[in-house]
Amino acid sequence: MIGLLGQALAVRSGLPYPALLKEETIDPLGLKDTTVSLSPAQQARFIAGHDEHHHPAHAWDLDALAGAGAIRSTAADMLTYLEANLHPEKLKPVADSSTGATLSAALIRSHQLRADAMPGMRIALAWLFVSETGDYWHNGATGGYSSYAFFNLKADYAAVVLFNTTLGSSGSFADRLGQHISQRLAGKPAISLAK
Repeated sequence: MIGLLGQALAVRSGLPYPALLKEETIDPLGLKDTTVSLSPAQQARFIAGHDEHHHPAHAWDLDALAGAGAIRSTAADMLTYLEANLHPEKLKPVADSSTGATLSAALIRSHQLRADAMPGMRIALAWLFVSETGDYWHNGATGGYSSYAFFNLKADYAAVVLFNTTLGSSGSFADRLGQHISQRLAGKPAISLAK
């Protein structure tokens, strides 16, 4: 669904998805290492991915549904993005553009809870919300990689876990580690990292 949304937004804007992403999000936030297509320098730093058995895995290159998993980023850029989610009101407009204000409003709207997702959890726009903790979170996985990002507006913290191994039969280590970190930031006993 997110891949289709990304494509629809690109078609409506008249820009290819990577150009739209750059114009609306990457440039306004000053993300230096977030892209769809890696430069040669970024490719040289791109860590190899692995399958659940720790064998090398080929990274996915998505085209038409790029919004579903084609974006490549670093932990530093992801933390900048999460900081923007924590404090969207602090975003400044990009020179000769209203993009900063537009992005700020979009981030605020993306936090609005829309429906129940499962017991104890609600859904906003692409963010799941844990009612008990106040955490907004999202995870993902592509060929050879998995991730977990979260932020908490009330407690003012955020973190991201990027893992170069895809999901296994017991779930994602990135998810478990992210939940562990969230518990520790909240001052609660950490969840077990055991399978």
